[in-house]
Amino acid sequence: MIRVEFSIRSIEEKDYDYIAKLCGQLGYPATSEQVKPRIEDILIRENHQVFVAETTDGKVVGWVHIHLYPLLESDLMAEIGGLVVDEKCRGNGVGRELMRYAEEWAQSKGCTSVSLRSNVVRSEAHAFYKSIGYERVKGQYTFRRQL
Repeated sequence: MIRVEFSIRSIEEKDYDYIAKLCGQLGYPATSEQVKPRIEDILIRENHQVFVAETTDGKVVGWVHIHLYPLLESDLMAEIGGLVVDEKCRGNGVGRELMRYAEEWAQSKGCTSVSLRSNVVRSEAHAFYKSIGYERVKGQYTFRRQL
């Protein structure tokens, strides 16, 4: 781990290369050309927000994507679509600060809670989420059908 100074801001076009590299660290390899239309689609939606952690030298070392999650059976919630911190920068409070920004955004939208999903093999992530006050509320299967 290296020590980093950083600030949090909303995502910008100049971040595409960094976002793509961090997607790879999250386990979803992508190029900047692949993430560009995804980010542009997210940015036009008022019910989505992406925050990035930027170092003092302008490098993006983390991001969080949060979106509103309206359901018939519960009050308005938000869900974390993804969170990743550069593996070299973990332990500096980057993830904690990104989550704080995401939670404040959700609260400003009237949400009563924030939820997230985390792969069962990500034990370090589970420990992180527990350390910032999240609790595991259920186990479930994810089903998907390609269209």
